[in-house]
Amino acid sequence: MTNNKQLQLALEIATMAHKNVQRRNGDPYIFHVLRVANNSTYIRTKTQKAAGILHDVIEDTPFDEEFLRQQGIDDAILEILRFLTHDKETITYEDYIAHICQNVDAMLVKLADLTDNLDQGTLPVLTERDIERFKTYKTAQQTIMETLAKEHPSIFQEILIDVLPRLKPRDSRLPHGKRAQFSSPTHE
Repeated sequence: MTNNKQLQLALEIATMAHKNVQRRNGDPYIFHVLRVANNSTYIRTKTQKAAGILHDVIEDTPFDEEFLRQQGIDDAILEILRFLTHDKETITYEDYIAHICQNVDAMLVKLADLTDNLDQGTLPVLTERDIERFKTYKTAQQTIMETLAKEHPSIFQEILIDVLPRLKPRDSRLPHGKRAQFSSPTHE
């Protein structure tokens, strides 16, 4: 099946799987998976895009890997989804992220997912639980970026080239001649 047909199929399955599901801000859940799939900073291939569309299906809906296979989802996409599916009852979040760091495609899709989940503008109210979740997500983001820097330096460089121009100085009122420090998705 062609990549475009895989994308169409992934979209049809995700739309069905997330039908009538809303995020806390009232948006249809499908908007989240579409933002993940269309995050051009991290998502670089149609296979990654299809995995981004399907990234929450196995974990959060009644549909399992076998269902996706029967529908015609390619093995390459299913492989990425195996890394992205978190069995919360048996695997800690830290171990889940470590497992994701064994597959570059899964790392990139997870970075797109974390980016969307860290967007505070999607929440009507920020709770203490949200703040704790954001800390966990930022740590995961850092772990993945560190792994990319060590094991896939060219991809890491491409991400930095894309991200750095969008960063804002922490303090734009610096005295003349002083360099601004930038907030970064990676550790300093």
